[in-house]
Amino acid sequence: MKYVLDASVAVAAVRPTEPHHRAARRRLAALLTGQDEIVVPAIFEVEVTSALVRAGVPPVACASYLATDLACRQQVTLGPRAVRGIVAVVATPRLRAADAAYVWVASTRGLPLVTLDREIAPKVAGLCRVEPP
Repeated sequence: MKYVLDASVAVAAVRPTEPHHRAARRRLAALLTGQDEIVVPAIFEVEVTSALVRAGVPPVACASYLATDLACRQQVTLGPRAVRGIVAVVATPRLRAADAAYVWVASTRGLPLVTLDREIAPKVAGLCRVEPP
């Protein structure tokens, strides 16, 4: 299966104290075995690193996680045309900027968005499918 992976799931997968840690690990297991493919906006790496570093994970461990467990991610760059598309996504459902980037990637590629953020799904029903891990 191919899907857009939200940073919330990637972070929960490596933090045992996260409420949805097990579900996130199960979802990423298929990725690690090559059964799944993920697509992420360019901001993904920044979001994952920021969340983990704030939680006390050393930056070198964050880099290792991204380089090994999540190395197969397909990254979507966010140039001027993408920014215009993301701005259009933000306007209607009033999403946070980063959330809008994930929704834009999912909607423009016809992929589901896998996220732990429960606020997103009701706001973007017409734009993309949203799934929990």
